[in-house]
Amino acid sequence: MANSDEKTKASSENQPIDTRSRILSAAFRLFRKHGYHGVGLNDILAAASAPKGSLYHHFPGGKEEIGVAVVAEITRGILALFGASRAKKTSTVLMQVGEQMSATIERTNHEICTLFTAFLAERSASPKLGEAVANAYAEMTLAIEARLKQDGFAARAAKERAATVVMLLEGGAMIAQAQQSVAPFSLALKHAASLCERDD
Repeated sequence: MANSDEKTKASSENQPIDTRSRILSAAFRLFRKHGYHGVGLNDILAAASAPKGSLYHHFPGGKEEIGVAVVAEITRGILALFGASRAKKTSTVLMQVGEQMSATIERTNHEICTLFTAFLAERSASPKLGEAVANAYAEMTLAIEARLKQDGFAARAAKERAATVVMLLEGGAMIAQAQQSVAPFSLALKHAASLCERDD
């Protein structure tokens, strides 16, 4: 759940954000609020204050390509949180990342919780978007799996636990949005972290 809004704020005041980044940031905000289907290219252009020609220059595949790029940005942001942690244990890293994600969930009024699900709902019409989400889950799973192996988990156990962690967090995020409460995500995070603890 990388936050394009924060990236925008972090940019230097003296350095204008490039058009591609403006388009992505605008698309991220609009997709978050209205879903993929509820956003048109003109909406993105208006929110990004970008000319139509620039959109097709940066994203010749149109809205689908923008959606794929948004998924990639979110994934990079989450993986960057994992990489930035100096904690040695996977469970500790997961809790740290989860707490930051919890803050994002609350700050975005739970809108970010089901963004990937909204993208997946368009898979039949936008197969590349569905593939991008599948790849995102795979990348997150592999990142957790690699850390679990470093913690001493056997390959099969690391693979299965990593997959379960991702499923727990995604399910917790969906229920968090349904209930408009971060509590389900926090509970899922607690159990996901416990899966990353070795019994011995």
